[in-house]
Amino acid sequence: MESWDRLIKEHGGFKGVFDRFKDNKREMIEILNKYFIGVEPVYQYIGIKIVDFGEGYSRIEFPESPKILRWGGIVNGGVIMTAIDLAIGLAVMTVNEGYNQYTAELKINFLQPLKEGPFTTIGKVIRKGRTLVVGEAEVLDSQGKLCAKGLGTWFIVR
Repeated sequence: MESWDRLIKEHGGFKGVFDRFKDNKREMIEILNKYFIGVEPVYQYIGIKIVDFGEGYSRIEFPESPKILRWGGIVNGGVIMTAIDLAIGLAVMTVNEGYNQYTAELKINFLQPLKEGPFTTIGKVIRKGRTLVVGEAEVLDSQGKLCAKGLGTWFIVR
């Protein structure tokens, strides 16, 4: 397997990497989980795994764990925000023709406590412009109940 930075350079940006592996999602998911998720301590701590992606779409999962719960036995809001940031960011990466991106704005609505895991976060691109991409995400519990909804804007670095 190759390093993430090397893949980006060889394929002319994020979208080029995703286009290269669109016919072999399993290999791309392995690369993402090893070289992208695997080097980020916060994602490791939460236990996040990327499970699916497509053009303008991503799905990640994370387990229920005592280390991500706050008082009352519910998932900490910061953990939920991290999952939403990653899910939308990953969806944005699949359409990003540049070499990097940054979260410019992110808003979360916490709709009900996140209690029963494992948890799923689905990210989608709503609109792609040249330098800004808007996306949304939903966080679901193990019963498929919508617990949080996010909306954000990403800045594309060319």
